[in-house]
Amino acid sequence: MNPMAFAVNTEVLKRLNAPKPTSWEDLLKPVYKGQIQMPNPQSSGTAYNIIASLVVIAGEEKAFEYMKRLNPNIQTYTSSGTGPSKAVAVGQCAIGIQFTPAFFEFIENGYPLEVIYPKEGVWFEAPAVSILKGAKNVQAAQALVDWLVSKKGQDVLTDAKTFFYPIIPGAKLGKGMPPFESLKTINVDAKWAGENKKRLVDRWVKEVLPAK
Repeated sequence: MNPMAFAVNTEVLKRLNAPKPTSWEDLLKPVYKGQIQMPNPQSSGTAYNIIASLVVIAGEEKAFEYMKRLNPNIQTYTSSGTGPSKAVAVGQCAIGIQFTPAFFEFIENGYPLEVIYPKEGVWFEAPAVSILKGAKNVQAAQALVDWLVSKKGQDVLTDAKTFFYPIIPGAKLGKGMPPFESLKTINVDAKWAGENKKRLVDRWVKEVLPAK
């Protein structure tokens, strides 16, 4: 599993004399003007995760009002879901918003980042594995899937430094990753999210993107 989070470049924050944000609301502070990167929902599912999360947390009208107020603090909306991690790691901006794996990978490689989970809560993605209908080697495929979702398979994913959260209790965690159950996560109905994606993204393009 991959939760949504902020990553801050501690060196940039120090240079700006800016505090670490602890909430979505904190991101509205004027000190972060032009210092935040997040993905663009026109090209990134990660960004839509952010929009849907905010709608569930605050309600649609308040969520869009929030995003319009946040817009002046956004340096750029990246086309890639992992674009913010690259920018915040090298100090191009102070704060990046996206799923956590790339943040932890940059931390592992010595970049001055700190991962922060906003106190209002975050949604998360759950990557899936499937056996295709009509597969010629169903038994082998089943063996692979059984291994992948076992503690041993989950530990291998951690040892490989994917920085994904395991789905098996007691499986290994990547370096610096707090236990998933310690995070405040929110429930977003996947069916609702799918049915409303085009409408919410279109509204974002119309109302949020041009906001000043």
